[in-house]
Amino acid sequence: MIRRGSAAKKHHARVQWLRAHPDAIAGVPGIRDDVTEDNRVRLTSLTATLIAAGLLGGSQVDVQRETVRRLVSELRGERVEKGSW
Repeated sequence: MIRRGSAAKKHHARVQWLRAHPDAIAGVPGIRDDVTEDNRVRLTSLTATLIAAGLLGGSQVDVQRETVRRLVSELRGERVEKGSW
């Protein structure tokens, strides 16, 4: 995925924040992981933390959660491009 301008800056800021807080992604499901009741709580918590830090905009909740799942997968070294299943 190619990001440009402000989208690239936001993505970089999110990745830097998550790298500085590796414990924050522990147990959070990535893009290919099933979302269970237990890891859903962790995903919701991380999403709320990123919103509070000003790293996620006012998108719909499902878009925010998908963004967080993609970031987690990216940090784990998984491919997250569209159609990369």
